[in-house]
Amino acid sequence: MKLSLIPSGRTTLLFADEDDTGLCWGYETNCPQHLGYSNAHCPGDHKGWVSSKNQQLQTFINQADFGFVKQQILSKTTMCEPTADGESLLECSSYLQFCRGKNLYLDFRDLPARKESFRYKMDVLKKGQIGGKCKLDKSRLHSEATHQSPLQSWAPEIQHFEELSDMVNEESQICDVFIDKPTFIMKIDATVNMYHHFCDFFNLYTSLHVNGTHSKMFSRDINILIWETYTYHSNFGITWSAFTQNPLMNLRTFQGKRVCFREALFPLLPRMIFGLYYNTPIVWGCKESGLFHAFSKFILHRLKIPKRTAIDQVVKPKIKILLLSRNTQYRRILNEQALLDALRLSPRQYSVKRVEFTHETDFRHQLRVIQDTDIFIGMHGAGLTHLLFLPDWAAVFELYNCGDEHCYADLARLRGIHYQTWTNHVKLQPQDEGHHPSDGGPHAKFTNYSFDKEEFLRIVDLAADHVANHPAYRHMLSHLRESATDVIFIKSLEFKNQLLLTRSRKHTVNWPKNFTLTETKETQKRPVPSSKTLELHMKLFLTLKRENFTTVVVKSVFQRKVLVEVEWIHLLASLEILVLGLVVMGTKGKEK
Repeated sequence: MKLSLIPSGRTTLLFADEDDTGLCWGYETNCPQHLGYSNAHCPGDHKGWVSSKNQQLQTFINQADFGFVKQQILSKTTMCEPTADGESLLECSSYLQFCRGKNLYLDFRDLPARKESFRYKMDVLKKGQIGGKCKLDKSRLHSEATHQSPLQSWAPEIQHFEELSDMVNEESQICDVFIDKPTFIMKIDATVNMYHHFCDFFNLYTSLHVNGTHSKMFSRDINILIWETYTYHSNFGITWSAFTQNPLMNLRTFQGKRVCFREALFPLLPRMIFGLYYNTPIVWGCKESGLFHAFSKFILHRLKIPKRTAIDQVVKPKIKILLLSRNTQYRRILNEQALLDALRLSPRQYSVKRVEFTHETDFRHQLRVIQDTDIFIGMHGAGLTHLLFLPDWAAVFELYNCGDEHCYADLARLRGIHYQTWTNHVKLQPQDEGHHPSDGGPHAKFTNYSFDKEEFLRIVDLAADHVANHPAYRHMLSHLRESATDVIFIKSLEFKNQLLLTRSRKHTVNWPKNFTLTETKETQKRPVPSSKTLELHMKLFLTLKRENFTTVVVKSVFQRKVLVEVEWIHLLASLEILVLGLVVMGTKGKEK
């Protein structure tokens, strides 16, 4: 079985084979804790809901980690059971929060009569407009259909499920359209708000795990059907490509038709009671959910966002600070420029950048900027959701939480990112008391603020201390320094070889064009390396490593004397094919 993301310590391995490694996500049967993905831990006191440290950790895992997935899997029961091959199936978790069906029938012939576009409606399906040929347990279905709310469960839709007398397949007369690919039917939250929309994406990712650990659980060859008639539009829409390679569909796609699905999935929803991400109850003192960490790496990998080590190639990197500025009416930083100047004048020599992310800013660009950030600073607002995609060592400084103290503090500890916020109210100055737009009463979110520079720098320095001492950051620095040293060495080698070529050109002018890489028994002369040899030379040194297990392979090729002027070096096993391919480029045809 192939897993798309599996841990090795805190290193994420792509497409590792569970059968070979023994690694697991954490919800599988017989998955030892030390081989599971999660690195959740509880450094804070156990209080409130729990009476022991062990209970504290297990509660956190069940609330917000792969333990939640396990609970969903264990709670799944069959609502409609097939009695023969090819018949329908419907199974759901508790309260119909997640459902999966096979050979299901949905009737959308009423939709053309609804002239106005809609979302968040609970009357899309009526009795008999969803069903399948199977044995329905009506009492079980009705007992689970208690969470009647648009984004809490699938009860408003699944409660109308009925047994059908006809088979549901490609030949069925009751099917105007038959969809062969697995189809995820999504009821989504506000698409303009990053915090709320990423609750959709996060629960979809979690649903991939709940659906099963088979080899195609992360396949992108699926359909996504959005349960509304509005045309989807969002600046975060590129994120769908992490899940599907096919165009998005909505209810207008099938209006007026009876549609049959070989496999239909109803994922976890963004506002479930005691659900994930949105208003998740989290036990005190715990942090670093493996589920949130895996989601972050999944999105970055699928959207091809480069890691910090591939972005920054400097000998002495500075701690990088990103201040997210707001051009909105409220929660602006009134003395923003003064704070930026103070950061740039700090004796700690920070690298400081200010950015505005608008609805026109390419989202992939936003993620690249976030991945290149060590300390992320911003006022309370949806833009702080970017903290999900910070490097593991990073810190987020919610400059002021405006009285909503748990929202981004909880999101940061779920992701495992260090969090700080303003605590000394004497050293910040609101523009006014703020006025809520609905009732006009005072409200901290509806005004702007000035901040004391010295207190601001003190908090930033604390965040910088965390970054500088984080093992992952220190490892990244050592990697960058090694890479920078290699680059300097390559440049000097390139300069030396260029001098050699210039000085010795007259000795090689009569050599055949494709013969400059060989030596003859008659002369035993070593010609000056050709440009192809130099290109190979450069590429080999750019991949300089210290592993010994491929040295023999490389030497055995080079010792056939089809190349000259090439150093013996050590390579990673994964580069063996690259090396051999380059060697073939530089050989005569008979040597291939």
